[in-house]
Amino acid sequence: MKAFFFIFLATAPLSAQVINPTTGKKFETRDLNGSGGSGGVSINAATKPAPPTKTKLTSYFILGEPRQWKSKDGRSLLGAIITFEESVIEFDAANPAAAREAVEKAPPAKLPEKPTLIRDGKVRLMVNKKPVEVALELLSDDDRKYVEDLNARLPK
Repeated sequence: MKAFFFIFLATAPLSAQVINPTTGKKFETRDLNGSGGSGGVSINAATKPAPPTKTKLTSYFILGEPRQWKSKDGRSLLGAIITFEESVIEFDAANPAAAREAVEKAPPAKLPEKPTLIRDGKVRLMVNKKPVEVALELLSDDDRKYVEDLNARLPK
């Protein structure tokens, strides 16, 4: 216990050093704006309303039930086959509630007369609520046959 007390006394003067400012004057306070006047802050109560935001409603045309798609190398994913065409409606909405109301009132999307199922050797799938393009050559033989049969049944 005596040794501990001795070490404490030996280090105490080192930690009690005081640093004086180089100017030798008392620190002064001043306002944020740099003037010596009153430091009042004013807030302009008249605010402009937020401009309406553009909202986009995109509808995809699903041609079948979700199913397990397999690639040639054995990987798989769950998705529904969709067309390359999509219906996009844009409208102005002042807030999220107005956007939801506009979406509910939007007319239903109509499937085009000649939907495109295969484009540039690819098919489109809806996976996790997002459209994904997959090359036909990567799909398994059964899935490729399914896509080709479905494409043959579509109006040309």
